[in-house]
Amino acid sequence: MSDLVIDGVSVTHGSTLAVDEVSLRIDRGDLVAVLGPSGCGKTTLLLAIAGLLPIGAGAIRIGERELSRPGRTVPAEKRGIGWVPQDASLFPHLSVAENIGFALPRGRGRGAASVRARRIAELAELVGLAGLTGRAPNQLSGGQVQRVALARALAPRPGLLLLDEPFAALDTQLRVGLRREVAELLRAQGTTSLLVTHDQEEALTLADKVAVLRDGRLEQFGTPEEIYQHPASAWVASFVGDVVELDGAWRGGRVICALGSVEASAVGFAPADGDRVRLMLRPEWIVPRPELLAHAAAGADARVSALSYAGHDAMLTCDVIDGPSVRIRMSTVELPAVGDPVRLAVQRPGLAFPRPA
Repeated sequence: MSDLVIDGVSVTHGSTLAVDEVSLRIDRGDLVAVLGPSGCGKTTLLLAIAGLLPIGAGAIRIGERELSRPGRTVPAEKRGIGWVPQDASLFPHLSVAENIGFALPRGRGRGAASVRARRIAELAELVGLAGLTGRAPNQLSGGQVQRVALARALAPRPGLLLLDEPFAALDTQLRVGLRREVAELLRAQGTTSLLVTHDQEEALTLADKVAVLRDGRLEQFGTPEEIYQHPASAWVASFVGDVVELDGAWRGGRVICALGSVEASAVGFAPADGDRVRLMLRPEWIVPRPELLAHAAAGADARVSALSYAGHDAMLTCDVIDGPSVRIRMSTVELPAVGDPVRLAVQRPGLAFPRPA
């Protein structure tokens, strides 16, 4: 397996530019999530990598092997790329074993059939379907169907595996468990993988790196921590996770706002003292008891007006005295109650962006 290189790729559907000069380098063995809202070009990019759509500009390579450039596309079946679609697309008239082995050569030499059978059994066990290989697809659960699709894609040992929202149709509990198992399996196999998703939690928890697309363009590419903690734009900050937005004035590396004087990093511009800016904070960066923190800046008095309990944590709406309402996220240990007074403070530097025109 080699690195996947997407170099300035553009793809047009009719008169619509669906992918606009996207460049990515995906290291072998990595699991990369392509994240973005519906219609941003995620699946189009995957189809182009698979060889199912031609590109209008740029190039796609695996290692030194060029797969696509304008006017030339290596056929999909000759790319050595596996595909796991959202709907699994199993053959209903074939058994689990036959579906898994569909892409495997049958061979004519002595022992070919036994080699093929061993590979099917190995894959069935790998994805947790040992003992179910004789069943038909309509005798399987949704999670088992997706496991068959994964095993079928892995059968010919592809150099790259593409997954197009493979967990989207599953219920929440099954989706969370299966996607974790799949990620662990792919890493154990050393399989280079590209996962398309619109689920932010899925991208952040599973991927080694995340590519965020918007309107066909790459907004940011980095580790999940970089995407969440250091978004490259106000749009990425608001799309990936929850944000608290406050108007304020820039002064010497700080933003003067409803929560006091908050240390901040200016992202993508260089404000002058006195400039109005847009301060963005994650809800968990705001704490209700700053006396417990050695480095939290003095904040603002507020009162809890609403509480949304989620078990492991809770989201509180706090009304700042003579100011706006802000949301904070905190552990459910020693939660304040609705109506309790709190003093809000920010425990880490915020992100300052230009105010919208």
